Amino acid sequence: MMGWSFNLNGLFFYITNITAIFTNKKYKGWGRKKTGRFALWCQQTFGGHVVLLEDGFIRSIGLGVDGSSSFSLVEDDVGIYYDATTPSKIENILNSYDFSADKELMADAKRAMAYMVEHNISKYNSAPFVDEQIVDRYELNAVQKRVLLIAQTAGDSSLEYGMLTAFSTDDMLNAAIFENPDAKIYLKIHPDVLSGKKKSDIDIVEAKKHCTIIEEDLNPLSLLKYFDKVYTKTSGMGFEALLVGCECVCFGMPFYAGWGITTDKSLCTRRQANRSIEEVFAAAYILYTRYYNPYKKRECDIFEVMYEIVDKRSFRFYS
Repeated sequence: MMGWSFNLNGLFFYITNITAIFTNKKYKGWGRKKTGRFALWCQQTFGGHVVLLEDGFIRSIGLGVDGSSSFSLVEDDVGIYYDATTPSKIENILNSYDFSADKELMADAKRAMAYMVEHNISKYNSAPFVDEQIVDRYELNAVQKRVLLIAQTAGDSSLEYGMLTAFSTDDMLNAAIFENPDAKIYLKIHPDVLSGKKKSDIDIVEAKKHCTIIEEDLNPLSLLKYFDKVYTKTSGMGFEALLVGCECVCFGMPFYAGWGITTDKSLCTRRQANRSIEEVFAAAYILYTRYYNPYKKRECDIFEVMYEIVDKRSFRFYS
């Protein structure tokens, strides 16, 4: 276990898993990070079961890197949603769940999707909405077709495990230009990069030669409503683009790719079913995710989380 980092979060999982060796042999860790790898090592060495954790798809008001309280958590006893190199619980749900028989689930999914789109609810929810000044500055109301490239952070685990070995950032940029000769190409910088906490996976200086760079932290859904098509490697923002009606081209294999709702440059042969956007939403945002209201300190559902975000965000924006 050379190189183990004993921050408080890591220490908690380390102690928990050492205890589990001698008790129930149920190990927990954070995704493919050190705590998750340690949990897998415990399972391989001592037997038992592993549950990997990650933030859910509606995480918080502010950024996670700034310590904003989380609304959601996924628990995966098969793999983890952003690792397309192995099966995961969400992949198994999408391959086998009978969505057509679960009328209540699908009704909830459609209602939640509509509310998300109406109120521009994203993974993080502190960024301002696109306003008239932004529209004018970036010419977002022009008749010309608009295509958005979605940048991510360097070292993002989804890039490492998202089946991207065959493609570079230049491949994605060149494809966007070549496949959309009549379009204006934009690049959206990740909010963690804009905050100065992380580096971008894309050479922004080089990209400026070919794209209009959106260097402001803007609410993703309010921005995506001005675009016709997006290109991404593995960003969750690609799925948000589908929610507002954009075409989405994936160079990697995020959880929502491989089901017939995206144009895929990579292939995952385990993903056998054709699914609708509503079914992928139901699997990811409802069946796969647990919700908790940190302000009221109780478990809840996706609707309470969204209502809380709208309420708290309105206070931030207008107080």
